Amino acid sequence: MTAPLPEPTTVTDGVVTKLARVHEILGSISTADYARLAGREQREAAGSLARLKARVTAHELAAVAAVESSGAARREGASSTGSLLAGDFGRDRRGADAVVRQAKQITTTPQTHQAMANGRLSTRQVKAISRALDQLPKTITAAQREACETQLVEDAPRMDLKQFERHADRVVGHFLTESDDDDALDAAENDLVEQREKKAWAAAEFWMGPATDGLVKGGFAIPEAQAAQLRVAMDALCAPQVEITSPTNLARRAGEVLLDERPSYRTRQGWAFTYLCELLPTEKLPETNNLGPILTINLDLATLLERLKVATLSTGERISAGQARRMACEHRLLPAVFGGESLPLDLGRDKRLFTLAQRQGLALRDRGCVFPGCDRPPGWCVAHHARRTWADGGGTDLHDGVLLCPHHHRILHTDGWDIIFNERGHPALIPPASLDPDRRPRLHDRFRTHV
Repeated sequence: MTAPLPEPTTVTDGVVTKLARVHEILGSISTADYARLAGREQREAAGSLARLKARVTAHELAAVAAVESSGAARREGASSTGSLLAGDFGRDRRGADAVVRQAKQITTTPQTHQAMANGRLSTRQVKAISRALDQLPKTITAAQREACETQLVEDAPRMDLKQFERHADRVVGHFLTESDDDDALDAAENDLVEQREKKAWAAAEFWMGPATDGLVKGGFAIPEAQAAQLRVAMDALCAPQVEITSPTNLARRAGEVLLDERPSYRTRQGWAFTYLCELLPTEKLPETNNLGPILTINLDLATLLERLKVATLSTGERISAGQARRMACEHRLLPAVFGGESLPLDLGRDKRLFTLAQRQGLALRDRGCVFPGCDRPPGWCVAHHARRTWADGGGTDLHDGVLLCPHHHRILHTDGWDIIFNERGHPALIPPASLDPDRRPRLHDRFRTHV
């Protein structure tokens, strides 16, 4: 039985005393105690601790916000509140700065913060609510914002996180349109998702470090739709009953049923991603310098057939003869033999993608991206069906194509630009009505001086 708390003399003394009691209670519980609980008790303990963690986070943010507003860092001679707090616990300046930034935001979501302090919301739910409220326009009144936050705080505990994120868009759409009409809500929800997609594209990044002992590490941040595509492909390659052949076990082939020797899930994910890189459809990727994104293996015929001799990739990396023979076999990397036969420039409906010969013809005509003001060269561009898309019945013909850099190709599809051809056969871009109500065609400067 715990001793009663002493009567506090001040508010500050009461808070400090109570927090000390919380430390005392947690200190009386050993981490080994959880293993001795019954199954149901273990689950209840885990849930209770998760709720306690959220409540402690809410109190921490409130305390940090108070430290920041009091000017304590300046009085103590610290360079910032983050620096002051890092010296008290953790010695993690970056982490402390992040907590200070979060603490500054709690005044904009008072109901949400209080719900977390009461143990009703998790930190992930709080972030979802904050993101939803950030989508409200600045013109919305304080009462409308408060009503929207109230609705989100009430709804969050009744749904899983993914369901709630979708529901939050609907709630925000209701306050944006001030209507219960389904069509209006659908349009508002679509606008919110579209804005989020554009922000995600702008924030996308990818990096790869140099090779160390044959291993390359990297990372990425990509929009969620494309991440879902990657996740589906990885899950397919990493299914429990499918084995991705390890480089140390080349006797097996990908696709065999895995009965034993099960590696860790993280290792299997690494093998799956490695195999996915080998399966990339290079014929669908943008071409560079009119040659296509082709990685070649430079080796003599004897190496391909039998000899143990190191081979070299066109990018300079060296690989073993066994790896070279496997890649040449599994991915059909064959010698390129050029003959005297010409390639047709017009394929009609026979193929969806433009051929190398067609791209060379487009390069001679367009000399780069046709979007007005763009200076990207032909090797940086993709071939676009300008008159009528292949999916809508158009043909893959030379007179139908134009060159666009990936950036302007995406803008053309998402923002509603159209393309027409003038009397000399040069492509002109028609802006959307939102940019130019008269939709006057715009011609690239290089076509104005073309002889």
